[in-house]
Amino acid sequence: MDDPLLAPPMPALDWVSEATACVTRHEHGLLRLEAVAPDILRLRFAPSGRFATPRPWSPVLELPPAGLSVHEEDGRLWMETERLSARLDLSSGAVSFATPDGRPFAEDLCAPGWREVALEETGLQHLPDTELPPGEARIGVGVRKRMAPDEGYFGFGQRDGRLDRRHRRLTHWTVDRAAPGHGLGEDNLYQAQPTFMAVRPGLTWGLLLNSTWFSGFDVGREYEDVLTLFTLGGELDYYILAGPTPAAVVEQLTRLTGRPLLPPLWALGFHQSRWSYGTDRDVRAIAEGFRERAIPLDAIHLDIDYMDGYRVFTWDRERFPEPAATVAALQALGLRTVTIVDPGVKHDLGTGYGVAESGVAGDYFLRRPDGERFSGWVWPDESLFPDFCSERTRHWWGDLHGSLIEIGVDGVWCDMNEPSIVDRPYREPGVTEFPIPLAVRQGDEGEALHAETHNLYGHLMARATWEGLERLRPARRHWVLTRSAFVGTQRWAASWMGDNSARWEDLETSLPQLASLGLCGAPHVGVDIGGFYGHSFGELYGRWIELGAFHPFMRAHAHRDSRPQEPWSFGPEIESVARQAIELRYRLYTLAHRAHRRGEPWWRPLLFDFPDQADLYAIEDQIMIGPQLMIAPIRAPGLKRRLVELPPGCWYDFRSGARIGVGPAALVMDAPLGAMPVLVCGGSVITLGNVRQSTAEPLGELMLEIYPDDEAEGFWTLIEDDGESFEYQDGALAETDCRIAPLSRGAVFALAARRGDYQPAPRTLILRLHLPEAPAGLRLDETPVEDWRWDAELQAAEVRINDDGQTHRLVPV
Repeated sequence: MDDPLLAPPMPALDWVSEATACVTRHEHGLLRLEAVAPDILRLRFAPSGRFATPRPWSPVLELPPAGLSVHEEDGRLWMETERLSARLDLSSGAVSFATPDGRPFAEDLCAPGWREVALEETGLQHLPDTELPPGEARIGVGVRKRMAPDEGYFGFGQRDGRLDRRHRRLTHWTVDRAAPGHGLGEDNLYQAQPTFMAVRPGLTWGLLLNSTWFSGFDVGREYEDVLTLFTLGGELDYYILAGPTPAAVVEQLTRLTGRPLLPPLWALGFHQSRWSYGTDRDVRAIAEGFRERAIPLDAIHLDIDYMDGYRVFTWDRERFPEPAATVAALQALGLRTVTIVDPGVKHDLGTGYGVAESGVAGDYFLRRPDGERFSGWVWPDESLFPDFCSERTRHWWGDLHGSLIEIGVDGVWCDMNEPSIVDRPYREPGVTEFPIPLAVRQGDEGEALHAETHNLYGHLMARATWEGLERLRPARRHWVLTRSAFVGTQRWAASWMGDNSARWEDLETSLPQLASLGLCGAPHVGVDIGGFYGHSFGELYGRWIELGAFHPFMRAHAHRDSRPQEPWSFGPEIESVARQAIELRYRLYTLAHRAHRRGEPWWRPLLFDFPDQADLYAIEDQIMIGPQLMIAPIRAPGLKRRLVELPPGCWYDFRSGARIGVGPAALVMDAPLGAMPVLVCGGSVITLGNVRQSTAEPLGELMLEIYPDDEAEGFWTLIEDDGESFEYQDGALAETDCRIAPLSRGAVFALAARRGDYQPAPRTLILRLHLPEAPAGLRLDETPVEDWRWDAELQAAEVRINDDGQTHRLVPV
């Protein structure tokens, strides 16, 4: 997409100040700057002089407005909140932003520009249209901003390629990357998140381009140190997020677009899938295979072959004669069932297929510009497609899930929802993409073109699904998985990165890909472990499963033409590696509550926790798991050791328990198959449960691994709830604060009294305090401990107590 022309000066003719906003009138257009919150500003520029009508399905939430002070001085308008300021040059129309102490950022190089755009300029492929629809769809608006030389640019949604997106041009348009899977050469993938953060030592700020139209960022590719924002739709609309840290930017972004869902506990376990476990017999055999081999598992996914002729919300009664019995058999083994649902509804009228009949009767399907219902081909052949911009349609679609809920299905997997459509049956030669025409009108009042809403199709399908489950099963937490998404989808669904391949390159690129999603406010993400396309093999699968144990969403999935890809498919050695990796996942306590409260990703790049260390920005093969753990995966065959960069602080080896160094530093660590480096940051408390075969099994023990820092105090809060209901919203939580004094002050560990209305089942607490050398003794609550032990191999003093929820203090002497 060509950048907009460098705009000429756009002097302000006059301006007016409102309580929360300032509007300036120019010869060609209106500019409005609004204080959405003290740390969030919204800028809108409409060359037409009319701002777009708010959409009922907008992914941006309404926040309580903040006050904005405005004054004119030296030819500039100064607009300020307590956390953020903006300056408008009245002679040029350029805007810049600054921190309260005056540090500038996101500075315009010129006023916004606009022009008419031709369809071929977008670079979009396989469109049925020969031109963009008339009107606002043809008007591109953009602005150029100065990029500070020391800034890294991160986020930008679901992307392949390097973590730092500087020197790239990135557009936003959801597509299905079909066989043989996506690779490094692609720009657009299944999701669109037009948001990023710019990080430099001492300052991080963020930007959300509030456009669902085709849009793009040129991040210094066309012009060095120049950031270009561009969108169709006739209006430039973006939010500036003040930061000043990566954590603050993600908090601001998810405050604006919605906090991530809190998934049920079972969804955080291990999921096994394939296209397809196609019969009741297949499904039961897989479930029994895991239980017989004592490999933990919580969910099995059913792909499209469970349906009758791929008709959504049906079952093939030959493959699954009694679906409720299949689901019950899994439940008896402590397993949940997740069923795939696609948006394409088979064009099957007059045969008793109720989904199609009710959809036509209610006029819930998309219509072409000429009024005829739009149809295209997917798995069930010719299909109709719901208009998810319509509230009526979303309600109808959500209620259709009642047929799944009635037989006990626990989760819903939304697929093919970019939407993915082709021009003829898949079995015929010459199949090509067949997208929805851009001039199709959507919404309850037909208020929007598909050119505006295309990027929201999967987002709104996930919303319709979640809201339907909420009505159908209000007492239990819902779980939805979606392939396509937009900013804000984290409110309703987890996601995965689509159809990858069984290649080392895909394992490698998954690291920055998942980290980027977390920076965009979507923490519940994963990839198909082992690779979807192609044949995986022992070493690759082993390295992927040991890495996948730390994915926020952990699922192994494979194509129907791939070799078997269950943990035992690669021989006893890899089965053992997989078992140990999955067991570790089941021992680690979830970080989902932290994500739910403030958007905090638990799979994140080093820059998130160490934003002042510019030398760490480019490192994408070391990942922080929350603020306490750092993993250093193996990304290539044959490697048995690797270089690990230590960020500032004291670091321990998670497996050996030994203190390994103080950063910043670098060291070479052994990394045999099944034991990639896992490090613990000093000042951490790692919470580990006992090994379980599913999350449904009770925790009889809870181990607190305590790692003191040299000089800094450590603090951690353990957050628990029943893992199934919404009662946590009414206070049914258990929160336990932990403090660790530094080694320089005795490494005293303090456990606060549990607070909240939720009471965990009775269990033993194991306190394991890692120390440079064995202490002479331990005191617990001022009383000498007689039955403690020193583990010389792990360099830790260990004591067991009853978890009574009361205050305790452990002191090495």
